[in-house]
Amino acid sequence: MELCLNKGFPNRHFVGRIAITLILLGVMSHVSAQTIKIATLAPEGSGWMKAMRAGAKEIGERTDTRVKFKFYGGGVQGNDKQVLRKMRIGQLHGGAFTSNALGEFQKDALLYGMPMLFNDLEEVKFARDRMDDELRTRMEQAGYVNFGFAGGGFAHIMSIQPVANLGDLQGLKVWIPDGDKISYGAIKALGVSPVTMPLTDVLTGLQTELIDTIMSPPAAAIVLQWNTGVSYITEYPLAYIFAMLVVDKKYFDRIPPADQDIVREVMERVYLGFDQQGNEDNENAYKALLDDGMKSIVPDQGQVPEWHIAVQKSNHQLAEEGVIDARLLGELECYVAAFRADDQAKDCSQY
Repeated sequence: MELCLNKGFPNRHFVGRIAITLILLGVMSHVSAQTIKIATLAPEGSGWMKAMRAGAKEIGERTDTRVKFKFYGGGVQGNDKQVLRKMRIGQLHGGAFTSNALGEFQKDALLYGMPMLFNDLEEVKFARDRMDDELRTRMEQAGYVNFGFAGGGFAHIMSIQPVANLGDLQGLKVWIPDGDKISYGAIKALGVSPVTMPLTDVLTGLQTELIDTIMSPPAAAIVLQWNTGVSYITEYPLAYIFAMLVVDKKYFDRIPPADQDIVREVMERVYLGFDQQGNEDNENAYKALLDDGMKSIVPDQGQVPEWHIAVQKSNHQLAEEGVIDARLLGELECYVAAFRADDQAKDCSQY
């Protein structure tokens, strides 16, 4: 055996050098560049895309290009379900999703977007200051890294004819995002049969008259050109809309911890900027729609309490069915009630 080792195999020093080389190669492969592929509906050239690309550039510089981003803007990777499917097979690693789609990742991420919960942005801020951390943690526990919520203001009814009461909705073809159980339940509770389709099909749906009524934040309607297919906007905050960038945690964990910290720091700063700017952009977009000729409709105030009762009943029914955590919904409603009662010290976390 000794003779065989001396004549037929490399000596111990050579074997040692091979082992060290293999170890070094292993280390090098561990820190090799990771490219995070992200899909979004935000059009190329939009403020969102510019800010995300600027963040990605900073991350690349600070990690010596060990972490790169590749963005697919304008919905070229398909609708939310198609993007999610591509994430599951590793073709994409993440995406920027609006509130109605986030339930596919973690059901309680839908919480803030439930209809007719908030009257204004001050209520939203009060609740979010107390609940954002828990919702973000739940998303991480579900396997998705995230960088915070980016508010987009309130959605409004936009239609081809004035909508001031429930009677005006009858006979209209009201769009609801495909798979959005909460909005679907709310519209059904108001006695209207909605038309479901992906966000990517809405503009075509308006142009071909498959739908004639949408519920959207003004800013999104302008960016996605939906405003070209409607003529009226109802002055009522239906639902708070927000977005979140999520990345598959299994892929994110391939990045060295120090580089992960840089990604989180930069992208959380980018999304904080979106969050701070989103509400203002939405208000400016509302004014821009009116300046462009869209007509504002004031709802019949006598019907508003009736709308609230019907929709809140739907919200609670969905919570009982497990679509969303009933305790979390109760906690959120508790904070909203506390704000309206000027009881800002109230702790609803043990609801």
